[in-house]
Amino acid sequence: MRMGKWTKLPLIAAMAAGLLAGCSGNSGGTENGDTPQTASDKAEKKGHITSTIYDRGSVPNGMGTIEDNMWSAWINENGPANVKFTAVPRWESQSKLNVLFASGSAPDLIFEFGTGLRNTFFDQKQLMPLDDLIANHSVEYKALMEKFPQLKQAGTKTDGKLYEVGRINEVYPLLSFFIREDWLEKLNLEAPKTTEEMIAVAKAFTENDPDGNGVKDTYGIAGLQFGETPGIIRYMFNANWINVNENDEIELGLPNMKAAAEFKRQLYEAGVVDKDFLTDKDGAKTKQDFLNGKIGMIGWMTGDYTSFATKELDTLLHNVPGAKLKVIELPATPVGHHTVVWNNPVQMTAVVNARAKDPETVMKHIDFLTRIETGRMFKHGMEGVHYTKGANGCPEITDQEKYKNEVSWAGDYAMLYSRLEEGKCGYTETFFNESIPVQKEGLRLFKEARDVYMTDLVVGEGITHSEHMPQLPKEMQVKMSNLTKAIDDLFTQAIIGGSKYTVEQAMKDAEAKWQSGGGAEIEAWYKDWWSREKDNLLRWDDFYEIYKQQQEEFAKAQ
Repeated sequence: MRMGKWTKLPLIAAMAAGLLAGCSGNSGGTENGDTPQTASDKAEKKGHITSTIYDRGSVPNGMGTIEDNMWSAWINENGPANVKFTAVPRWESQSKLNVLFASGSAPDLIFEFGTGLRNTFFDQKQLMPLDDLIANHSVEYKALMEKFPQLKQAGTKTDGKLYEVGRINEVYPLLSFFIREDWLEKLNLEAPKTTEEMIAVAKAFTENDPDGNGVKDTYGIAGLQFGETPGIIRYMFNANWINVNENDEIELGLPNMKAAAEFKRQLYEAGVVDKDFLTDKDGAKTKQDFLNGKIGMIGWMTGDYTSFATKELDTLLHNVPGAKLKVIELPATPVGHHTVVWNNPVQMTAVVNARAKDPETVMKHIDFLTRIETGRMFKHGMEGVHYTKGANGCPEITDQEKYKNEVSWAGDYAMLYSRLEEGKCGYTETFFNESIPVQKEGLRLFKEARDVYMTDLVVGEGITHSEHMPQLPKEMQVKMSNLTKAIDDLFTQAIIGGSKYTVEQAMKDAEAKWQSGGGAEIEAWYKDWWSREKDNLLRWDDFYEIYKQQQEEFAKAQ
């Protein structure tokens, strides 16, 4: 059933008329002129399955619930299955899914971004192996997996069987390290290339009145504890718990964490950060300071650059019309030169309950969600209703308010959508409307970030993307959680400790804490895992190759 057939549905016409606010998953509609009874008969011939859907509390008033709305109705009308959805709070999925599995009421199809949680269900033997199901009953997903064998590699567990399905994402940097380029120009400075230069530039931004208001009210760099700037520093120093050394062996990351703490202490003692950064618990003050034009360097989550352009960048340029941002590479450090974390290109997003009664229908539904036509619906809405084709031939939203109300919250229905399969219109670069000045500026920054961070430098997030890392056994998870908090607290204390508590002392205390808290056992577990799985693991080099292939395909599609 392809898109040309779907668009004939009276249901779509009802959407266009804005009449779907009360639509439910069981609502009666007709297909291609069928009588209501005939349509009902067709629905009864479909299999019945259950599925989770993330609940982010984002469904607008009047649009139903995340379980029962215009899109759940559309799926049941146009897909191969009658699907009953179970809402799972996005940030409480572990507790919700644990309860569902423990009670025997977990849905057939489980969507979950958390690798550790999916691994837990595998360890508990709650998941169904999918090799034969895909081989015998899949068309769309099997073809995608043949085109991208990395999907099989990432979805295969330690017993050699495939348990997870997922999608292929565009590779791009998830964070940007911004500097106020207008401040650099005013103070006749260059963007810093090393940690020493970074401190010097931050000091100038703090002391030399870069905003020209005659008041000493600027900070050279954002706070060191909350928000994304601490992440930038972590990537600069590759300061992770578990790293791989030059001999491709597992090593503990405490020395790099110590080096990062020393650098933070230098920034703090230089007076270039807000001295009260520890009280800014959620980073809200730092964010406001940046948007009000009071911070010279800051790390920012820019996984969605179009959203950043229309929200934060627009706010900054409204508050400070002369502001100009520049994306800069991470300065080199005493422990090496690194780059920021990238988007995960091979992202596993779903598993099937071992108790699913109709796995063939589950597979048909997976195929349906894998189709480009399906994913495009949840990304852009309906052509002629929510978007038209722009000058570049790609979707361009026609009514932002309508899109926000009816489409913007539907993205979690598209967790199997590999949007680059659309061709050029699937790439982020085509999402910007350059006729809008702030989006044109956002596109410039996106290209700048991609050029700066998508290099063959070592990514400062350790072995691989966190979504491809294994999960420690439960008892070790508790030990690791306790160690993480205790050692982080030691290094934080050293940042502000002055002569009373140095970084050297914090390192000695951290090493002692690691040994007494079960760290040696954790380290041994990772080394054993690495010896068995390192040849099967997707790593940053693999992702860089995928990035280069994607850029080549995009260039051909232009």
